[in-house]
Amino acid sequence: MPPRPRARTPETPTNEQLAQNLQQLTQTMQTLSETLLQNNHPVPPPQPAGHRDMGRLVSGHKPPTFAGEEDPVILEEWMRTFDKIFSVVGCAKERRVELATFYFCLEADLWWMHEGPACLEEPEFGWTALKDRMRERFYPAHVRATMYEEFLHLQQRSLSVVEYHKRFLELARFARMLVPTELAKVEKFVAGLNYEARKALTVSKPSSLKEAYLSSADLYRVQQLQRGSFELARKRTESGGSSSFKKPKPSFQAKSASSPTQGPNRAEHGNQVKMFPCRRCGKVHAG
Repeated sequence: MPPRPRARTPETPTNEQLAQNLQQLTQTMQTLSETLLQNNHPVPPPQPAGHRDMGRLVSGHKPPTFAGEEDPVILEEWMRTFDKIFSVVGCAKERRVELATFYFCLEADLWWMHEGPACLEEPEFGWTALKDRMRERFYPAHVRATMYEEFLHLQQRSLSVVEYHKRFLELARFARMLVPTELAKVEKFVAGLNYEARKALTVSKPSSLKEAYLSSADLYRVQQLQRGSFELARKRTESGGSSSFKKPKPSFQAKSASSPTQGPNRAEHGNQVKMFPCRRCGKVHAG
């Protein structure tokens, strides 16, 4: 009877084979997960390189964060910084809100978390609209009222045109409703100038605030030069007049006592004549 063939025992897989099987299983599970994810949430198309790099360009300028301080100066400086950054890097308008709100923190971040979704649903909501909403939220009422009143009654008075223009720009941000257009800014600026400049600009009728400022600044410089010339001429006149009428210098020559009967003594040949009373007759004789 021939011997029965021995049953073959399965070979024990090596460590290398186990590692390969595990890698294949992992890749299969990853592919399956990506397929399920794409079915539920379609993957957005890849963004262009310029779109991806804009955030890096903005962050390269180290923009400040805004924590929601109720200080109009801090807020205006923050917005002006982003205005300059967006202009330098050439940021598209549709990305400015996204990039700017990334630098919100603390109170500002909480406010945007609640108000942001509704704002973004508004048609054509952009960077300008965001700045307006921030001004409405983070300007304290008493500060707005104070700045508004100061801008309403702003006058040049003793300020130079440069100082007056600077203060005008600072306060105009807090009273935008008073100067909503360029023409309104020109009229308010001219109305606060001193009389001579106001009269000149009323005749020339500048069409922009910049034109009004440059014209009034030129006129102010001319007035300062004229005043300087008048002051110099006045000082020269006073100096020349005082030299024409000089007071005589006092004489330091000793004066002799006057005689009660013969009057003042006389000096002869530079020598003073001395008078002595006579003991016999009582008269005064020259010594």
